[in-house]
Amino acid sequence: MKALNVFKAVIVLAITVFLISCEKEDDNLKNQTAIKFEANSQALKSAQLKSASAAEVAIESFKINIEEIEIEFNDDDPMFLSDSVATDYELEGPFEVDLMMDGSALETTVVNNVELPSAAYDEIEFEFRESENAISMMYGKSILVEGTIDGTPFIFWSDEEMEVEIEFEELVDLDEASRAVLTVSFDIASLFNPAMGGIDISSAMDANENGIIEIYPESPDGNSDLAEMVWEKLEVIIEAFEDKYDD
Repeated sequence: MKALNVFKAVIVLAITVFLISCEKEDDNLKNQTAIKFEANSQALKSAQLKSASAAEVAIESFKINIEEIEIEFNDDDPMFLSDSVATDYELEGPFEVDLMMDGSALETTVVNNVELPSAAYDEIEFEFRESENAISMMYGKSILVEGTIDGTPFIFWSDEEMEVEIEFEELVDLDEASRAVLTVSFDIASLFNPAMGGIDISSAMDANENGIIEIYPESPDGNSDLAEMVWEKLEVIIEAFEDKYDD
């Protein structure tokens, strides 16, 4: 077994694809693909993000809800052109993904050992969507972030939906003997760190004095506009990454 190829694009979102070739031992060997989501641990060496006002924002947990994941064939692949089996491959969710917990970056495998048809792939798509799981803390939310602002707990969430399309800088060729790991990395610091162009949430207030700074739609603390700014910043970050790799 040897490393066949490593593709990495490091911006705000990143796709890292590891392909490992294996000796084919029998005719029943199928390729196995795993899909992972992670926070960029390099950007999170410190959970404390300094704002212009010198307030300390600490991100403790970061969760997202993914409705589905789609791996797309390259339209020029001979299999796509000649084989009716070669259609885009969809993985039905929902998938609740932990990117951070207790202030530490996490790597979460959302699917493992998926058998993909042998072909060349050029894009991965996934969709943020609010959870419909009534017993989950993500219920009614597509993203949920918790932490502290100068030691006071805060909670940010949104129920907005967004589709993310990321083209691979290089084609990913899978055959029957391939093992692949596709990792989507999120640079969380760029969302909340003003020094990196992120949104400064240090001004958020606990107006109802319940001990929690609430940053979400119709916030009882009056932080709804700030919540909208955070979501819009996430959209800008993702759109900028999509444009960079859009052919």
